Amino acid sequence: MKLYKFLAAFLLAMAIFASPSAAAASKVYTISPGSKPYKGLMTHFSTYNTYTKHYYLLRSYLEQLEHIGGGTLIIEKGTYTISNTLYVPSNVTIRFKDGVKIIKGTKTGTKMFGPSKTVFQLIKPSDSFKKGVRSKYNGEKNISFIGEGKAIIDLRYITDAIAIVAGHNRQLKIENIQFENLKQGHFIEMDATDTALISNNRFINSQPSENRNKEAINLDTPDKLTNGWHNPWSTYDKTPNKNITITNNTFTNLDRAIGTHKYSEGKYHDKIIIRGNYIEKMRQDAIRVMNWTNPVIEKNTIKDVADGGGTFRGILASGVKNPMFCYNTFEDIARPIGIMPWKNNGPGSEYKVTYNTINQQNIEALKTNHIINTTENFVRIYLQYNVFDRDRLIIPLP
Repeated sequence: MKLYKFLAAFLLAMAIFASPSAAAASKVYTISPGSKPYKGLMTHFSTYNTYTKHYYLLRSYLEQLEHIGGGTLIIEKGTYTISNTLYVPSNVTIRFKDGVKIIKGTKTGTKMFGPSKTVFQLIKPSDSFKKGVRSKYNGEKNISFIGEGKAIIDLRYITDAIAIVAGHNRQLKIENIQFENLKQGHFIEMDATDTALISNNRFINSQPSENRNKEAINLDTPDKLTNGWHNPWSTYDKTPNKNITITNNTFTNLDRAIGTHKYSEGKYHDKIIIRGNYIEKMRQDAIRVMNWTNPVIEKNTIKDVADGGGTFRGILASGVKNPMFCYNTFEDIARPIGIMPWKNNGPGSEYKVTYNTINQQNIEALKTNHIINTTENFVRIYLQYNVFDRDRLIIPLP
């Protein structure tokens, strides 16, 4: 009997002191457009009004999820106008039910603060206003955005707006969401992230940016010199992304689908996989590779880049090492693939030219790509920076 009581007490203690994340992961909250903030805690704020009510609604539950160590937030059908940034802690899944529409708000109805440019940032609320508290991959982890049916995040062509900012994170998933109506910013800005899956989403419609180079998904480094990352909670330590998979998405009517447009010298995004996506009506090079090692870009359909004119490409790569670009279909494009050395213009121009490392296996992979109605039927590989009339390889395509 004493042994039985001891075992019972031990098991009870184990249950009480078990990892809180395991218990929290089963906690589920459900909200609708008419819901009030968690336990009504923010309704007494002087800044709680018709413009900020949905911001405070989601914010209150995300802060509660931080408090308990994670869980699931289910967002029921309806329209939610989000005026200010929502900060997402670790071990959180946000499920957008069929018919959810998240709209970027432009008013707060108060003089206390104005609207933000971002909708979600992946840092826990309690650290979001601290300076320099995230570096390398030591930030929030195990965060998922999952759409069910048709779920929309609409940036409403607001200048510089961004839907999701990920930085110094691990283990992310963004799935089955329609992102729409971009201007100047990115739908997803991802820096210093280790392991992410972006799948079965739709990225549609942007207004042309000044340089027509704003990617739907931007893979960047947090680097003050390149001036592409503006989040004070970061240490700006130039950490690259790694193990990022972008698969089975649709990109339509944008500047660019996926890419990097500034590099940090000596820093390389590693193992970026872009597979099985449909990309149509880009204004510039559809995929811009810059300082990527071991990238795989395969089985994508890329068509109608810059109306088939100019010198724009389906894939443009610089500073690439061991690229496997294979079994893609290019249609109505001037140039299918180009590989060349590069140097940053403007911010980040202090960095040296970045060159490419390509082996015979990489060249054989290039030959597996398929072209339809392209101006050129070959891949250009330039060996010297800004030298285009010599020192180059021409790889014929079937």
